[in-house]
Amino acid sequence: MSHPTVSIVGAGLSGLVLGRCLKQRGIPCIIFDRDTAAAAASRYSYGITLYPWAYRPLLRYLDLNEASFQKTVAVDSYIGGVGRLSSHARPGLGEVDGFRANRRKLEKMLREGLDIRWEHALTEINTEDGSNSMVFGNGQKLQTSIVVGADGPHSQVRRAFTPNSNFTILPYAVYNGKCRVDPKTFEDKFTPHMSGANVIEHRIGQTLLQITIADRTENAVSISYTYSRPARGLADLGFTPERSAASASRIPDQLFDEVRSLGVLEAPFGEVFDAEKMRTDRLLNWLMRSISVDVTELNTGAGRGILLVGDAAHATPILGGDGANAAIKDGIDLAEYIVQNGTSDLAEFYRTKEEAWRSCVRDGEDRLAKMHGQAGAIFDASGEGPILIVPIGSQLDGIERVYEISARTTMEDPIHTRCVTRWTGSCSCWAASSAYRMTRMEAAE
Repeated sequence: MSHPTVSIVGAGLSGLVLGRCLKQRGIPCIIFDRDTAAAAASRYSYGITLYPWAYRPLLRYLDLNEASFQKTVAVDSYIGGVGRLSSHARPGLGEVDGFRANRRKLEKMLREGLDIRWEHALTEINTEDGSNSMVFGNGQKLQTSIVVGADGPHSQVRRAFTPNSNFTILPYAVYNGKCRVDPKTFEDKFTPHMSGANVIEHRIGQTLLQITIADRTENAVSISYTYSRPARGLADLGFTPERSAASASRIPDQLFDEVRSLGVLEAPFGEVFDAEKMRTDRLLNWLMRSISVDVTELNTGAGRGILLVGDAAHATPILGGDGANAAIKDGIDLAEYIVQNGTSDLAEFYRTKEEAWRSCVRDGEDRLAKMHGQAGAIFDASGEGPILIVPIGSQLDGIERVYEISARTTMEDPIHTRCVTRWTGSCSCWAASSAYRMTRMEAAE
């Protein structure tokens, strides 16, 4: 069976795995990525947890055994480690046989031998007569029949045919920091308390402190740490769902005040979560986003020869989510689907994945709640009941449209919604926006 060239947008995990698997099966593909080759070689040096259900099927495409794979990509491979996790499993999963990998090392392995066109930022896709015209920011254009959007949660490919797909922004204040310590300091102040693990956690009430090893070299140990807690209402300065991507590095003084209020922390948390030290680290405000694209919209794209995989189709929150594992599995599954079925009925691929994708997002949201001591429910500041805050669009004349969604007590329970607004400035079209809100609320119910 002959196959058309598959154009993959995004040289992240799902795109690289898909490219690797297609190449190994003799199917031509080209990967396009907006970054330069130099930027790609230096990005993503952080730890990700990989589980056997995702990485073991990949090993045959890499021609590696499991031990060799772990020793190559583990965050502590420099000292002969295999990325051992903490001594306890994640809530509700019962899995302890995963390991901590460095994403940069993994992507370097996956890129070998692939046709990757760097500095190709997709700007638009136009479909005509069964062909897709891809337009890039560098002025180049390409005609292709099959486009796979593997370009992450902010997917340009998704925007081409699902312009109304919006994120769920979960109500958590989350801050991630990065720092480096010299090997001696690490051995003296961290090693005695980590018991050989690469991830340790400490919870104080509903505030979660995490320390993870991102990489180890001869000269330094790279550490990533996270401070997270449930949001405390709309006035919470630590929870800024409206912020732009550019303002992620704007850290409110409230964060440092909260860290000080934790008091004296046990080692090694006191070494990392020190307000004055944190001010000199690279800190970012993380939004806990998720998205699950409606299958009707996915099928619309499939009819044009456009597919989504990984975070482009079903993003999970950074904490609690299985984004990396799901991305790997999507790449493998799509490659095997194309090998077995060709590309004439791409919508059938979605039918094989739809429920698994929805479960992936749902489970990530539930785990995020459990990580913060919440039994699958998220409560608003007034104590009225459990909610999730879900923006359904950008601000319109000073009105930000927001849903409050009652959390489920079980997966089978119905989701009840009510629509609220948050006044952000002057507004000349309150009646029109009110009618719009009522329409959306009725549809949701």
